Amino acid sequence: MENNAILSALSARKSVRVFTHDPVTPDERAAILNAAFQAPTAGNQQLYTILDITDPALKATLADLCDHQPMIAKAPWALIFVVDYAKWIDLFEHVGCFEPEFVERTGKSPRRAPGLGDFAIAAQDAVIAAHNAVVAAEALGRCYIGDVVENAEEVAELLGLPPYTMPLSMLIIGTPRKERPAIAHPVVNLVHEERYRRADAATMDAQVAEMDAMFRPHAREVGERVVDIYTRKHTSPFMAEMSRSMEWWFKNWLGK
Repeated sequence: MENNAILSALSARKSVRVFTHDPVTPDERAAILNAAFQAPTAGNQQLYTILDITDPALKATLADLCDHQPMIAKAPWALIFVVDYAKWIDLFEHVGCFEPEFVERTGKSPRRAPGLGDFAIAAQDAVIAAHNAVVAAEALGRCYIGDVVENAEEVAELLGLPPYTMPLSMLIIGTPRKERPAIAHPVVNLVHEERYRRADAATMDAQVAEMDAMFRPHAREVGERVVDIYTRKHTSPFMAEMSRSMEWWFKNWLGK
């Protein structure tokens, strides 16, 4: 499989955070968006909407709201993948699914708000479409931004997001200022056969050793990478804000 072009592109994937000022060409934009459109989707519903963002002022505001990351403002192009059931509620209403006559004729339940089950399949639709775009952008540079869920109230107002929507991820895309190799990812304890198993001490020791070996700068003490994740990510203010905002977004998703 070493000569498989798709597998080679996936193995070479890397996040790029520093871009040139070159714009993304129309052909590149069309190819990347078309790749997103062709992603697997539950029942061919495409339960997402892509926000295509090039406006410098809007990117600058997003850079501030998304954990103060100036690279968002400097990227030539941003795509926000919004988990979206609002458009289906609008379509149901548009063709008369909520009318009493339709309910009586079909025996279907009257109008309901999307639930967490709807969110589960819609979120998968959005993430798969986003990653199709990532793979398609192999000739360029790109980076996922998960912090787009932070500052929910301000982001919802900024982007005009109605009930039954949630922005799940952002991609920033452009020409890399310099090439860099792909970063190795840990693999110990990522695959469990048949069912889930909590790691034993030996497995966790192997995880720690693998992570420490990959940690940049290289860990000087055993477990330094795990401690880094705990202090820099797990207990960070931005994770607390992300959790607060996710509660707001779920209320928005449920129409509350």
